[in-house]
Amino acid sequence: MAEATIKSRVYNAVWNDIIDGAYDWNYVFNEKSLVEKYGVSKSPVRDALLELCKDNVLRSIPRYGYEIVRIPEKQLREMIDMRVLIETASLRQCFSSLGHAEFDTLREYNLRSRLLLLDKSSTARDLWDDNMQFHRRLYSFSNNEFGMTILDRCMQMQTMAYVQLYRFTQDTHKIMTSTSHERIEQLIVDGDCEGAIRALQNDIRSIRAAQNAKEEGFDCVPWS
Repeated sequence: MAEATIKSRVYNAVWNDIIDGAYDWNYVFNEKSLVEKYGVSKSPVRDALLELCKDNVLRSIPRYGYEIVRIPEKQLREMIDMRVLIETASLRQCFSSLGHAEFDTLREYNLRSRLLLLDKSSTARDLWDDNMQFHRRLYSFSNNEFGMTILDRCMQMQTMAYVQLYRFTQDTHKIMTSTSHERIEQLIVDGDCEGAIRALQNDIRSIRAAQNAKEEGFDCVPWS
């Protein structure tokens, strides 16, 4: 098996195990234990761990190992506020120029999402990556490359907020994610700028609402 494929397999396995609660939040990963667990060589394991650090899932501690990143409440709130600011401003700015090409693009993205959600083999990472791609594509209509770098950074850092909140009913999460993006698409097609902006803002803020519900003791489903 190619080393890149082994790296991807280890990455996905660790990522999904964290989401599924297989590891305590204080667990410290090390290369040796993962080499033994997956029966692979050290190089792809190290590469997978470094990739998880790059994606803000793990944090490297020299001469100790890798620990799971936890997002402080204040930082999560600031990331969400930043996303609302730049994504809604972008949509408002470019709304009047959106046409059939953009409508078709959003429709294709949501169709792909629906098929992914119906696929029982899709992983939590698949769903998160798909969500990020929808928001990146929607933002790209404004042709603001600098803004895109900010959005990318926010969403990469939100990965662990997603992990922290994901341990709920996956089917409900799937429906919620898909319908939220389809609602945004429909409002854009209908020419309802303010409605689309409100729907986008609600979609972005839904992960914060999920956290509030969790803190109050309710089962909830994170989104966006």
